[in-house]
Amino acid sequence: MISTYSHTALNTFRYCPQKFKFKYVDRVQIPKKVTADLYMGSVVHQVLSKLYKLGSDGIVYPVDDMIAFYEEQWEKVERQFITLTDDYHTVDDYIRLGCQMLGKHYESYQPFDQGTLLGTELNVLFTLPDTPFKIRAVIDRLWKREDSVVEICDYKTGKTLARPQDESFYYQMGLYQLAVQANYPQFETIELAQYFLRMGETVRYRMRPDELERLVEDVRVTVIETINAERLDNFPAKESPFCNYCDYFSLCPAKRHQLMLDKVKGQNEAYQGRTPEERAYALTTEFIEVDQRKKQLEVQHAALRSEIIQIAKEMNATKLAGAPGMVHIKLGRKEEFITKSGDYRAFAELSHLAHQFGLNEYFILDGKALMKEIYGKRRLSEEQLKKLKPFVVEKERAVVMAKPKRGIESEDD
Repeated sequence: MISTYSHTALNTFRYCPQKFKFKYVDRVQIPKKVTADLYMGSVVHQVLSKLYKLGSDGIVYPVDDMIAFYEEQWEKVERQFITLTDDYHTVDDYIRLGCQMLGKHYESYQPFDQGTLLGTELNVLFTLPDTPFKIRAVIDRLWKREDSVVEICDYKTGKTLARPQDESFYYQMGLYQLAVQANYPQFETIELAQYFLRMGETVRYRMRPDELERLVEDVRVTVIETINAERLDNFPAKESPFCNYCDYFSLCPAKRHQLMLDKVKGQNEAYQGRTPEERAYALTTEFIEVDQRKKQLEVQHAALRSEIIQIAKEMNATKLAGAPGMVHIKLGRKEEFITKSGDYRAFAELSHLAHQFGLNEYFILDGKALMKEIYGKRRLSEEQLKKLKPFVVEKERAVVMAKPKRGIESEDD
């Protein structure tokens, strides 16, 4: 079980539970990759930390020395071991981009003494409020400005300019604020600031107490989801365009079969169809084809059913004959109460009336909703959870979903 969480760990779980398992649960040891864009970000962070540390002592780091220090960090890694994420950028391009970012920031903020520096690359540990969960935050720069506002600074070297309402900003910067508040309760006014070095833009925001309360609940639920996933060994892989750059690509169950197929492509025909990989390929192909026919039939069935009902009304008939046999039609009207999915608010009012009338026994327990929204997210007291535990059963779950290649989906899909 994981003892300490971080924004990066929780974010990894949200985007790909399988990667989270490889990295934080199984702690799979893999050859370290040096990706050019990530390394550029790391070096830029090192330089900025040095700039502000010197600035807090009244020393202006000469721009030429700064650039020389930046370039020295790149010389520590041999170029053949640096991975590029596209066919157009070279290592020199990333060195140049980082240099431009630093130059732009240097020009805007020198002599880097506009406040009282409280720390750079600050490693802060705290306990998530009202939980036993430990969270670690690494803050790029924490300082108290001349207007007495404590600013939590985070540097970004990517191409995308975030907004305060974005999940990426909300989760990361909100966790940083919780960390600062827990460790430095004397700070009254806190502002969150992300510096987008490539664009020379800064996004600032002050989180309201209700937003922080919601964040605590969101993080608590996510941590519980990781605990449940580990207990049930349920870490599904979520595929995305970033899979090609994942360190665990060759180990991923979502990629394993395709990798195996790539290996057997050149085999002799005498061996084709005899390996598990070839059988899996044939079964997958047939499953997708059958799944497509099933979807087409479901659409056709729905359309025919509608026409059958219409013609039966026109003929005032309850049976219709065809070559293979008969179709029976029962036409009429009936009364039924509204459903939760049909009108949530009205259903709530109906439930309230039923409770007033002493008719609770006529309401069926929604076990799935109870598990997903209440029990699974631990939104009950420990005593209540303990009483519910005997009624919880674990079942093996399998979802098989066909995803045809583009261009072969049926027109009705």
